[in-house]
Amino acid sequence: MSDELYDTEDPHITRSQIAKLAGVSRPTVTSWERQSDGFPAPRSAGEMDYFLRSEVLDWLDLRPVPLHLRQSGEGDNTTYGSRARRSLARGSEKASPQATPSSAEAPGPTTAPRPQDARQRRGVVQELMGTLADRVGGPGMEVNYLQLLLGLLFLRVARRDQWAAVRARTAKDAADERPPGELLGRVGDVLDGELRRMGGLPRFKEVLSRLMPRSAQDVVTVVDLVGELSRDAYQMIIDEYEKHARLGSREFFTPHGAVALMAVLATASHGGEVRTVYDPYVRGGEFLAHALTAASRTQEHGPGHTPPKVFGQTSGRDAAVLASLNLALHGVGSGVRLTQAKPWADAANVLGKTDLVLTNPPFNMKDSAGDTRRGGEWAYGAPPLDNDNFAYVQHALAALREGGRAAIVMPIKAGNSGGRADTEIRRAMVEAGVVECVVAMPANLFTGTAVPVSVWLLRHPSDPCDRVLFLDAGHLGTKRARIRVLGEEDVLAVRDAYVSRRPGESGQPNACSSETPDPQRAVPSALVGREEIQAQGWSLNPLDHIRPTEQDGQVVPGSDEDPAAEAWDHMTFLTERAREADAVVAALRGEVPPAETSGGTWRVEKLADLCEIKAGPSYTRVSKKDRGPDGVVPMVFPQHLREGRVTDTGEERVSLELADRLRGFWLEEGDVVCVRAGKTAPPAIVRGQQAGWLMSQNLIRLRGREGAGLEPDYLLAWLHRPHVLAWIKDRSAATAVPSISTTALGRLEVRLPPLAEQRRIAALLTALEEQAHVHQELAAAVARTRGLFVEQFMSAE
Repeated sequence: MSDELYDTEDPHITRSQIAKLAGVSRPTVTSWERQSDGFPAPRSAGEMDYFLRSEVLDWLDLRPVPLHLRQSGEGDNTTYGSRARRSLARGSEKASPQATPSSAEAPGPTTAPRPQDARQRRGVVQELMGTLADRVGGPGMEVNYLQLLLGLLFLRVARRDQWAAVRARTAKDAADERPPGELLGRVGDVLDGELRRMGGLPRFKEVLSRLMPRSAQDVVTVVDLVGELSRDAYQMIIDEYEKHARLGSREFFTPHGAVALMAVLATASHGGEVRTVYDPYVRGGEFLAHALTAASRTQEHGPGHTPPKVFGQTSGRDAAVLASLNLALHGVGSGVRLTQAKPWADAANVLGKTDLVLTNPPFNMKDSAGDTRRGGEWAYGAPPLDNDNFAYVQHALAALREGGRAAIVMPIKAGNSGGRADTEIRRAMVEAGVVECVVAMPANLFTGTAVPVSVWLLRHPSDPCDRVLFLDAGHLGTKRARIRVLGEEDVLAVRDAYVSRRPGESGQPNACSSETPDPQRAVPSALVGREEIQAQGWSLNPLDHIRPTEQDGQVVPGSDEDPAAEAWDHMTFLTERAREADAVVAALRGEVPPAETSGGTWRVEKLADLCEIKAGPSYTRVSKKDRGPDGVVPMVFPQHLREGRVTDTGEERVSLELADRLRGFWLEEGDVVCVRAGKTAPPAIVRGQQAGWLMSQNLIRLRGREGAGLEPDYLLAWLHRPHVLAWIKDRSAATAVPSISTTALGRLEVRLPPLAEQRRIAALLTALEEQAHVHQELAAAVARTRGLFVEQFMSAE
């Protein structure tokens, strides 16, 4: 269906199409449907809700366009119906005669409309992730709002009866003026019930209770918009979320193109029926869901194929929920295990049992579980203590059954890092013949990191190879804003390069499997023996083995792009982000009146009456020897409080056993932590990613009392006021190491408006912070771009 006008012969129409034809916003259509008499009732078919176009046009004919909303050329007698009919007429003129369906092909009144195209669905997703995200989610609740959208999408696609009930109940509760939090609570109950039935993790009611919707109508709008989406919107929602959230190496998702490329290579190398697929570091369930999608496509082309069993594990509660939803959209009960143990520390259930391992572990993380690193259980050598890169590689190999294959994302520097342990592991792997292929991937592939990466294709040691195929795919993909996106043609180009160069049974490269390749997508390659790899210091970095060649005086694909052009693209991306941030601030500013005109009753409370105030554990309970890089649970110290956020603690980690004994000092989402002793730093708020971390001896935890009517982000903003920070500093004991007691801190007075007003203020302040951050990034990008263009324009001879 055309993104502009839709098929003029199709008698069905969706809510978004009504909005486009009538020249109004999508929420306006929702308002008409909910509040206006006589608006046509929707029909349901398959995964779509739709309206009869004739009924909608008849209703629009009776609705005049207000003077201030008229378009150029519209007069006093213009109705929304006449405007819509003009749009349809223009569409009819543009339509190709060959594209007009015959009467026999036109859908009948009981046939579902053709689904929206991807561009239209992406527009709906962008609307959901725009100002609605702030209006429903509230400050700092991006991942919770994400779970709301994906939970609703799951009901929409996989549980149609529950979806209809949720949609009807939400609309009724909004009409009855029920509190918006109550609407979300009912949604959470339904989702938790469904997840329990599938063996998943029932956390939705808890997660959705943290959202701060400003009105029930906003919740209804979110539900209605999700009603226009289909299964493939999962990835669109994830992509849009990543544009707005600041994700670290542990948190970002694997882009679809990279997932497809890894799965294609591993499957092509495996060559047989894939019965099990394992991901030891589940993010959003991308690899497992892709395996199920690929299996369903195979079944469409012939019987006899059963879907593989998919399973994985994660230490993140949010990741476990997102992955469970992703698998549920494919009709599979949760195969994702939530555990704090590293995969190699509890691997009995996977060792030697997997056909394919597909994974994207965190890069360069000092994140392992102690004793398992020092033992002799590593087939290719104990991994270094400073990161887990080669721990994940060896675990993936250990999980394979005979004939199995693994594809794993690795930082490019892992291929030629000079550390003794890294080099020895690479040597042992090459000599054992378990490294089949290494692909250098394009830069800026992930939203959460700029670290260059490669994909390592590994094989079970019972089926070794004596050479390694290196491929350079660094030039592939399409630049979109600041990231590079791999399309289907790019994936096929890498696959064909792999198939044409991998050693056949005779030890010679196979014949190329594709037609004449696109020269712009030609993938440079090198098939390298062990002696040559040894000469390069056992390097598995493709760029150490593939030599650029010249063609017509220019380097063929594989060379870096023009830095000035890339800088310009990044600047353009940030400019658009800045516009979005400006629009959010402008919208929120109108909702927050000055204190003297807000109309609500403000109150002044002691901090001790608002919060439970608790100091960190004593030095006798957690000594320095209890902390280190081999621990599992992060421990937060004053230096980890930065710009109101709790940052990664690095090597400051303790064991699970110690953390369990100190359960009373755990941090929860919404806690505010302050410096107790040492150099004063502004307080920080705990977000969902830090829930379950420990506070250290030098911190004080503030946790809102039940019924206190306190918004944590409002409290954080209050504590960041200069005069409040000065108050805390003045009351710190005048000793060699300044410190403040919980009793003294509890005397601090906090001025509070009503809770709804606190939330509006907090949302505006959070948006202003994001606006400042984006504009700072933009200013830096403009300066960098200018410098690059100066050199480009003025250095030419």
